[in-house]
Amino acid sequence: MSSEIRSLLERLQSVVVRRLTDFGKGPERFGLIHADMRLANLIISDGATRLIDFDDCGLGWFMYDFAAGISFMEDHPQVPALKQAWVRGYRKARALSVADESEIDTFVMLRRLALLAWIGSHIEVDIAAELAPRFAPVTAELAEGFLAKAG
Repeated sequence: MSSEIRSLLERLQSVVVRRLTDFGKGPERFGLIHADMRLANLIISDGATRLIDFDDCGLGWFMYDFAAGISFMEDHPQVPALKQAWVRGYRKARALSVADESEIDTFVMLRRLALLAWIGSHIEVDIAAELAPRFAPVTAELAEGFLAKAG
């Protein structure tokens, strides 16, 4: 990873930590979450959707589940539409404040940083080795866009 990318990601980390500290952990936004609600962890059968793989389940911010849902595809052009659909669906089940919605991208960047750390610490795993060459540069591109708006 280049020093420029490292510097940008350190700035990103700082902004994410500040925003999440300010956001807080009130019971309306923080509680039990799946934390890995990706397509790979869904089974759809006979019109019913079931979640599997609860090893990451624990206490976290509710909005983090969206970030987990778009793991490894955060730069895909469909993400804004997926986010809108997720928000609409979420609001059918539970209230979602403007403050919560405005932090969704912060959680996407938090998840992206977590995935970058996972890749770096699991480089012997095939998927990590495959993703490694482009993951930090793409994360830096995402960080630039996020920081231009949020930080």
